[in-house]
Amino acid sequence: MLVELFLLITWAVVMLQQRVSFQAAQGSLMGSSSWRSAFVASIGGVLTPFCSCSTIPVLSGMLRAGVGFVPSFAFLVASPVVSEGVFILLLLTVGIIPAVVFIFLGLVLTSAAGVTAGSFGLARYVTLKPTPQSSAAFLGQAAAKWQGWQPSSRFAWLAAKQELRTVAPYLLVGLLIGGLIYGAVPQQALVRLLDQLPVGWLYLACALLGVPLYISPITALPIGLALIEKGFPVGPLVTFLVSAIGTSLPEVMLLFRLFKLPLVIAHTLTVITCALVLGLAIAFLV
Repeated sequence: MLVELFLLITWAVVMLQQRVSFQAAQGSLMGSSSWRSAFVASIGGVLTPFCSCSTIPVLSGMLRAGVGFVPSFAFLVASPVVSEGVFILLLLTVGIIPAVVFIFLGLVLTSAAGVTAGSFGLARYVTLKPTPQSSAAFLGQAAAKWQGWQPSSRFAWLAAKQELRTVAPYLLVGLLIGGLIYGAVPQQALVRLLDQLPVGWLYLACALLGVPLYISPITALPIGLALIEKGFPVGPLVTFLVSAIGTSLPEVMLLFRLFKLPLVIAHTLTVITCALVLGLAIAFLV
C-alpha cells in the first residue's frame, strides 16, 4: 500500500509540474520566509493530507521549483501532522469544537515551525538545490511541457518509477525497522502505560513511542477508536497518533536524501512538540 501510494503521489506531482508553469507557481511561496507564506503552505498541507512518507516527493518538487525553505518546512510538517484521521476521530468521539481547535491550532503550530526553522538558519542544511530555470524540474531533470493527458501521464509514470528506484533502499530499511517495532508494541502496551506513568510522562512516552511507527492518516481512525474503547484517554491518544502519523522511520530515511542530519533531527523534534501541544490542548478541552 505504501509503495502504491508513493508512486501515485509522485505521479501526481510530476503531472502538476507539467500542467502548471514555473511562472504560475511563483508568488508568495517562491523564496519567501514570511508568516503569510508559512500559513498558506500549512493550509496547503491540510488540504493535501498525505502520510509522512508521501510528503517527500511533494517537498522535493517544491524545493526544486524554488519554493522558500520556510513554507516548504511548514508544508512538510503540516501535511501529515494536521491529519484528517485525527480530525474525524475527535469529531466522532468528543465533538466538533475539539476537532476544529485541532485544525486551527495545528495550522498555527506548523506555521510557527516553518518560521522558527527559518529564523534559526536551518535552511543551510538542505542538500537539494532549486532549478528554477526549468518550468518544472523534478527528479533532477526538466519535466516536459503539457502535451495532453496520455503523453504527460506516461512521462509522470516513468518519473515516479525512477524516483521509487532511487528511494527504495531508504524506504525498505525504514519499513523493516518500523514494522518490527510495530509488531513488538501491541495496543495493550499503550493501555498499560495509564497505570505506570504520571500524566506528564504519559504524554512524552506516547509522543516518543509514535515516532518510529508508520501509521497512515486513514488507519489512525480505527486504531484511535479501538484504544478509546479500551479506556485510553483522548489527550495522550492524540499525542500518540499525531507523532505516529507526523513522522516515521521510513520518512526519516527518505529525508536524508534532502536534508542533513541537524535538519532531520529538527524536523523530528518539531513533530514531537506539535504532538505534545495538540494532545494537551485537546485534553484541556475535554
